[in-house]
Amino acid sequence: MFTEFSVPAPIVFGCGAISVLGERAKGLGCKKVLLICEKGIEDAGIVEKAKKSLDEAGVGYVVYNGVLADPPDSCVDEAAALAKEQNADGIVGIGGGSSLDTAKATSILFTNPGPVRQYIQGPPIFVDTKAPLILVPTTAGTGSESTTVAVISLPDLNVKWSVFVNVSLALIDPELMFSVPKSITATTGMDAFAHAAEGMTTILANPHSDLFAAAAIEKITKYLPVCCDEPDNAEARSAMALAANWGGLCINNPIVHVGHAIADALSCNFHTAHGQNCALALPAAMAVIAPAVPERISVIAKAMGLPLTGKETGEELGKIVADGIRELMRKVGIKSLKEMGFEREKVLSFAPEVTANHLSTLGPVKIDEATATKLLAEVYDDYQ
Repeated sequence: MFTEFSVPAPIVFGCGAISVLGERAKGLGCKKVLLICEKGIEDAGIVEKAKKSLDEAGVGYVVYNGVLADPPDSCVDEAAALAKEQNADGIVGIGGGSSLDTAKATSILFTNPGPVRQYIQGPPIFVDTKAPLILVPTTAGTGSESTTVAVISLPDLNVKWSVFVNVSLALIDPELMFSVPKSITATTGMDAFAHAAEGMTTILANPHSDLFAAAAIEKITKYLPVCCDEPDNAEARSAMALAANWGGLCINNPIVHVGHAIADALSCNFHTAHGQNCALALPAAMAVIAPAVPERISVIAKAMGLPLTGKETGEELGKIVADGIRELMRKVGIKSLKEMGFEREKVLSFAPEVTANHLSTLGPVKIDEATATKLLAEVYDDYQ
């Protein structure tokens, strides 16, 4: 059996890295870029740092700040229309996963006709995009700056589907993350944990991505609580920025599995944060697959610093890891579905959506509707 591991683009990492944005954009041949962000990122002054670097390099820019959470296809079409109107020749995505996904999908429409939804149809396709695309994360979560996938919502169909594109450069500056509120730090950090744990246990896992996964889990377990309690801790923020990037690299080839299928169902129906949903789903996902991949669950347990005797069954390992993840969630303040006011019966009704999601086929156990219902019950009942 062959495996494949690839890094989509060069990575520039370190505090103050935003200062090289302009010279890197110019080096990619950009004369005017479309800056894609959320309004909150612009209000926080982060976009000003990007503008300063672009100004110093003599690269023009226009800002699209209409990105929404779980970005709908309409945001992509709007951003692309602005780019065409302003004759932009490159894209810089700045922000959390929603901004980076919007930027990725927008790159399709620089050289292909719209609307974008014609490229986002169920099982994801690859579009060979040509426009220079630079991604600048401001949260330590999705690792989207180092994956080729963009996840876009189609609200009229109540689904989130994906498309693959080319990425030119990932620029990671931990200083841009110092102002991230505790709740977002927690949920995005757990998103990174989910990427690492699911990427390591998918049927497509490979030895290269395993290295990134285990290292990411170790850093997140140690540093995520510190970031939540000490937001200006440069060591902790840098460690989390690196861990999130490793989580992204981990899933660029293997992809994720049933935990994210559950998270997608929660996102589409409750419109809660993606990272929050990934956190809630992960313990149950790890427990159900543990008997099939006990060696991998053992690696996750060791990376988390959980005590093992070496004689645990797969089922026991699953419980140890699931309980450890829930304890980390409590440390950083992840809210339960019950605490957020959602009803158990409604949550269990999402089983058909979980089963139908193609991600559910990528785990090491078969997810039928009965299994999906059991998983959703555990998500609701076992973390309160």
